[in-house]
Amino acid sequence: MRKAYYLIIILFITGCTSPAKLFSSIKQSEQSDYGYSANNPILIGYYPSWQKNTQNAWYYLSKLEYNGKPLQFVMHATVGKPANQPRAKKIYKLLGTPLYGAPLSLGGNSLDLFVMVPRGTSDTLGLFFDVEIKGEVMIPKGFVFNINQNNNIYK
Repeated sequence: MRKAYYLIIILFITGCTSPAKLFSSIKQSEQSDYGYSANNPILIGYYPSWQKNTQNAWYYLSKLEYNGKPLQFVMHATVGKPANQPRAKKIYKLLGTPLYGAPLSLGGNSLDLFVMVPRGTSDTLGLFFDVEIKGEVMIPKGFVFNINQNNNIYK
C-alpha cells in the first residue's frame, strides 16, 4: 500500500509539469536523420505514462514550423522499433499491466510515426517518436520550434 501511495505522489508531481516548461530550452539537432529515421527517433518519454508522452508529442508537433509554415496532421502509425533501439523495462504491477501504462501487446517494441504536411503545400514529412524512452528532445533539421505558435494541427 505504501508503494502505491508513493507512486501516486510521484505521478501527481510529474503530471504538474506543463509541456511549455518541458520544451522551454529546446535546441536544434546537428544530426541530419534526427526524427526522420526509425534508427534516430525523437525520445520524448518524459513521463512514466505513454499516453502523457503522446500528448507531449502532439504539443511538440503543434509548435513546429517547416519553411515558415505550421504543420497539419495527415496520419499516425505505429511502426516496429529497430533491434538496436533501447526498450522500456516492463515493470508489472496491478493485473499484469506495465507500470508505464503501455498495453501488454506493445511491450516497448514500437515507435510512433506522425505524418505531417506544411500548410499550403503537398510536402509530406514523417517524424518518428519513441514515447517510452527519455532523452534530450531537439528540433529536427529543417524545422523551427515556435513556442508562441497557436496551431491546431487537425485543421
